Amino acid sequence: MTVQLITMQELLEILRLKSPTSVYTLQKKDKTFPRPLTAGLRAKRYRLDEVLSWLESRKVERREVA
Repeated sequence: MTVQLITMQELLEILRLKSPTSVYTLQKKDKTFPRPLTAGLRAKRYRLDEVLSWLESRKVERREVA
């Protein structure tokens, strides 16, 4: 199985956020948010499967609260 890595820009599009600062804030507030992997000296990448799983868990939480 191949793990698909996504860039910050792709992450922003998936989450419908406007800036990386929003992602960093989310990481601080939600300890279940996927952590980035280091790809090189400065590049950070996120695992697509982890991001999608996190999104799905958020949807389930909202349904349970409603």
